Amino acid sequence: MMEIFALDVGSGTQDVLVIDDKLKDFKAKVVMPAPTRLFASGIRKAGKDIFCDGYTMGGGAISMALVNHAKKFRVVMTEDAARTVRDDLEQVKERGIEIGAEADMREDYSKFTLRDVDMDSFRSSFKAMNYELPGPRDLVVAVAVQDHGSAPKGMSDREFRFEQIAGIIKKGATFRDFIITRETPVFTRASAVIRSLHDQGYHNVLVMDTKIAGIFGGMYGAKLPAIVMDVGNGHTTAASITEDGSIVGIFEHHTFSLTPNKMKDYIERLANATLTNEEIFNDGGHGAYVREPISPESIIVTGPRRMQAEETGLNIRYATPLEDVYMVGPVGMVRAYQDMKGI
Repeated sequence: MMEIFALDVGSGTQDVLVIDDKLKDFKAKVVMPAPTRLFASGIRKAGKDIFCDGYTMGGGAISMALVNHAKKFRVVMTEDAARTVRDDLEQVKERGIEIGAEADMREDYSKFTLRDVDMDSFRSSFKAMNYELPGPRDLVVAVAVQDHGSAPKGMSDREFRFEQIAGIIKKGATFRDFIITRETPVFTRASAVIRSLHDQGYHNVLVMDTKIAGIFGGMYGAKLPAIVMDVGNGHTTAASITEDGSIVGIFEHHTFSLTPNKMKDYIERLANATLTNEEIFNDGGHGAYVREPISPESIIVTGPRRMQAEETGLNIRYATPLEDVYMVGPVGMVRAYQDMKGI
């Protein structure tokens, strides 16, 4: 029996679950600010030139902090770290950030080593609370992050991201098909997580998109078929799941664009297979793909903005695996490991 360190890295929080691979022997749960927010806070307080090395990580708050900092001070980043701001390094430079090495810095500067997952920090924190994480050989690290992917020139990030998701579903997707265990040029952030963990000595690693992990965790214990929706701070993703656990439909939109009537309409037409990619994309969302209709037994909702779904008037229920709404993503990652290993 393996112990799993399951982590869902969002834009607001990072949610940690340490548990056995049967989801029975609970060890620890932690909810704390997301790495992008913690790094952003440090950058805002620096008050001097900064240098960033490390890996590509989630942008959002840290990207904004770096761009704002570059208006007053020098900001120098290695290529990998700079892709946290934009995959296109020319666009990074246009924002006032230099691409370089630590040797380019003057004497007085602050250094930040970027990464989405710092296992030494978690290990030290747990040890201070009298809990010892297993060593790298005896620990599975399962991480959920959102990755728009490395879009080719001429294609938007949102279009490219959804094209990857829809492409998997078109082939007949189960959740196992969304697991990433090796570096890939398509998903730069997921690959950076894998590389970072390997460099830290952890090789039992799997990564999944945070929205897919949230949906997988949200349907834990649910009667299928079902619609499962993750209403996040930035994005809302909903999937239609058949009785055998296959994903046959999905749409993804920006949460702020979804009125109650629009959300209700999209959910109902996701179920009856009349929702189109064009209308979601043209409305500013990522897209939609529906292979076949389902008659859902339930509509399950999770995510930090889940309360918005109540205003649709639909008969929804909230996902609370392990009786904790914050553990939806981590539970999804444990389930991904179970699927991968046939547990």
